[in-house]
Amino acid sequence: MTFEEPERSEGHIKSAIRAHPVVTFFVLACAITWTTWIPVPLGLREGWFEIGPLVFFAFVAGSFGPLLAGAIVTYLTGGSVRGWASQILRWRFHPLWWVLIFLVPVGLYLGLMAPIHVGLGGTFGAGQIGPLAALPMTYLSIFLWGGGNEELGWRGFALPYLQETYSPFVSSLIIGVVWAIWHLPVGLIESTGSNHLIAIITVIGISIVTTWVYNNTGGSVLATMVLHAGVNGAQHLYPVEGLLSPEAEVARVLAWLILVAAILGIFGWRQMTTKPIPGAIKAGAVPHSRSNPKSSPTVTAN
Repeated sequence: MTFEEPERSEGHIKSAIRAHPVVTFFVLACAITWTTWIPVPLGLREGWFEIGPLVFFAFVAGSFGPLLAGAIVTYLTGGSVRGWASQILRWRFHPLWWVLIFLVPVGLYLGLMAPIHVGLGGTFGAGQIGPLAALPMTYLSIFLWGGGNEELGWRGFALPYLQETYSPFVSSLIIGVVWAIWHLPVGLIESTGSNHLIAIITVIGISIVTTWVYNNTGGSVLATMVLHAGVNGAQHLYPVEGLLSPEAEVARVLAWLILVAAILGIFGWRQMTTKPIPGAIKAGAVPHSRSNPKSSPTVTAN
């Protein structure tokens, strides 16, 4: 074996990754996360351990899978890891979007899900609302390691790459399906198929709304992280008994469907934005002009 053979093999691998960066990202994100997540439901089922600090640490560690996958694929494709990561610093966009980012999750739960839940038999109860003093820390923890940390992967990497070929709506559907599959080890703790289906529909709904925010804030991952924290954290304010009851789950799905329908109706299902659609270069990808001088970076929305 010569020294040229490993170099040639490494070159083939990198070429394959450059040709299929999103597929590579999806596979790598699941591989990294599932390494720490899959043993959890298995261990709980077999009685090897109980829910406690170890389980919490495993889920937190695994949640960084999309972020790590985005960084690795960006590096291997010759992109700018710094440029990709800088999306988290994009905070200068119209103030209205900051208002929407904070109010949409609250409006979803209090203005849509709660009334639907009550209509399905739920009961209002102020005692269900968590302590307001704990809300800032709840948002911060979710922002840093409870879901917001995923966004540099799903929206910061996969979305702008997909939007080079597909419309924002179709890109959201693709990410939503993979995102739901990525969550599968967590879902294994729940045993009913109906819960899995509800979770998939909900995740796809969240994916569409988060795309809407990312595109309308000029590719701000920071905005999607705050939204993600709000989606998870606003449940702390939910005023109806039985947040995880079957009636609540149905109300959750209906609330997301109504919100998505309103966004698509106002902004259009093809574009979902009045601004230029962020493409792969926004995520630190190598500009087309560097790899092919005759081409120019363009973003299409089918």
